[in-house]
Amino acid sequence: MIFKLNFRRLCAWIIGLVFVWSGISKLADPVGTSYIMKEYFHFLHLSFLDGGAKILGVLFSLFEAVLGILLTTGILRRITAWATSILLGFFLVLTFALLLANPQMDCGCFGESSHLSHFDTFFKNIILVALAAGAWAGIKDFGAPKIKKYFSAMISLALVIVFTVLSWVNIPLRDYTDYAAGNKILSADPYATIHKTRTLTVFYYEKDGERLELDRPFRPDSSWHFAGLSKRAKNWEEPAADLLLKDGDGMPVDGLLDDGPVMVVSLYDKPGRKKWEQLCQWAGDAQAAGFQCIIASDERYYNDYPVYLADKKTLSTFNRSNGGITYLHDGEIIAKWSYLLRPGKKDLDELTEKDYIEIFNEVNGARERHFEAFILVLFAVLLLI
Repeated sequence: MIFKLNFRRLCAWIIGLVFVWSGISKLADPVGTSYIMKEYFHFLHLSFLDGGAKILGVLFSLFEAVLGILLTTGILRRITAWATSILLGFFLVLTFALLLANPQMDCGCFGESSHLSHFDTFFKNIILVALAAGAWAGIKDFGAPKIKKYFSAMISLALVIVFTVLSWVNIPLRDYTDYAAGNKILSADPYATIHKTRTLTVFYYEKDGERLELDRPFRPDSSWHFAGLSKRAKNWEEPAADLLLKDGDGMPVDGLLDDGPVMVVSLYDKPGRKKWEQLCQWAGDAQAAGFQCIIASDERYYNDYPVYLADKKTLSTFNRSNGGITYLHDGEIIAKWSYLLRPGKKDLDELTEKDYIEIFNEVNGARERHFEAFILVLFAVLLLI
């Protein structure tokens, strides 16, 4: 009996940890999550929801993380069991549809931190459904958790909510995009590359001595028989990403980001007049401190400050914050700040006195430490209390 209870809790515990990590990965990057949501909306022919993709994405990710906390701590077991079963059933149907249709999109299960094929996503959900069956099948009495688990859940929930708010006003603590700090833009170095890796699932089919490799578990016709599958690591180098800027007449402008210390203010949505004036003032302060400062936007919203035009999605990938600041040195991305947490006038003067490598280590090292500390504390609370 003790083994049965422990096995059921273990199954729920594993599902919970997967849900917590999945939710946290997406909450860390609300803008990236909004693009994931839009891809699903388009696939499901619900494009009219695009305008609310960011809010809906954050709410769904928060729900997923909270459900994971409840599963891991074991409180509200009956409600959690029903909610988890319904959600996993929805995931299973949706990922099977993706497997059949094979659209050119990523499942987004873990945000930008990892990318799974449609088969891997579907197989992952089969495992989670099996774990759910092991956790709740045939249960009449769900039992009661220890009192301390309620404290564990409340502390974990508070941590996740604080993390969500900070992610909303900040940029991701970990940047998985092609514009992560340390990467060079292509215009500064035509030989710059970005290392890419992905695990592919290959399905083998045979007929009359002929062997066929496919990326989906569906044979071409009934004359082919399944001959196995394998995992294959695909590694390749891609040219570095670039930020193509155009002047007011739509003509490309080269070399603006390639030399010396450059601060880029990027806007992919229209700012309010007050925010715009603050950014123009900040740009003036940056230039006075010794930086070349460029404002890049997807369109010309106001005419009282020079603006260079760039692609909207590229700008939102370059810096996730609308009005965010990106520091480049000789075309290499050194550091990023969100609009709300941008350096002040005094900070700009201090930045000019530091070596760019020192700035790189300070800013990015602090973000990495904050992220690791949050994950460590969250999982310690979930697993040890």
